[in-house]
Amino acid sequence: MKRGIIALMVIGTLLSLSICAGASEMKGSVEVKLDTGELPVTNGAVTLYLVGVPTEGGYRLLDRYGGGVVRSEDAGSGNLAYWLSELSDGGKELLLDVDGRVVFSGVEPGLYLLEQTRRMDGFYPFRAFLAEMPAGGQWIQRFEPMVVPITDEPPCTGDVGTYLAVLSMALSGGGLVCCGIWGRKRKKF
Repeated sequence: MKRGIIALMVIGTLLSLSICAGASEMKGSVEVKLDTGELPVTNGAVTLYLVGVPTEGGYRLLDRYGGGVVRSEDAGSGNLAYWLSELSDGGKELLLDVDGRVVFSGVEPGLYLLEQTRRMDGFYPFRAFLAEMPAGGQWIQRFEPMVVPITDEPPCTGDVGTYLAVLSMALSGGGLVCCGIWGRKRKKF
């Protein structure tokens, strides 16, 4: 009888260890790498927030984020990430290393918000974005959000194509006005 009980305890222990090992295989990693060129990163931190859990066809948002379901194809929305960042609370913050890299490991399947919570010296913070950690296997999700260095010059708010389009419209309008003036016939009194 004692041997049977001991055998059951050993089998139960082995079974629970294999379940724990299987559960750890279901976790993944999220890596954020900022391209700062040759400049080393000083200061700066990124925070990972769980905002939704997997459901059929997408993710069910946690109650503090308003509940509801976000479809997988809508998870890349910058507006949704901004809205969720206004409600973010209780995330896991990690400091960036000198290469501008941070790795969150042991991440369960779900929808996550990544936000730069401490600004790096010499760079504007990157925009908050959403990351999906799919179920079924160990995943490594890699992201390279764009960072812009802070300079003495104000950042360019438009591209050259926009400026050229406005200039060409102004010149065309001026040309039409000139044609209208020169093309009028003078009336005789």
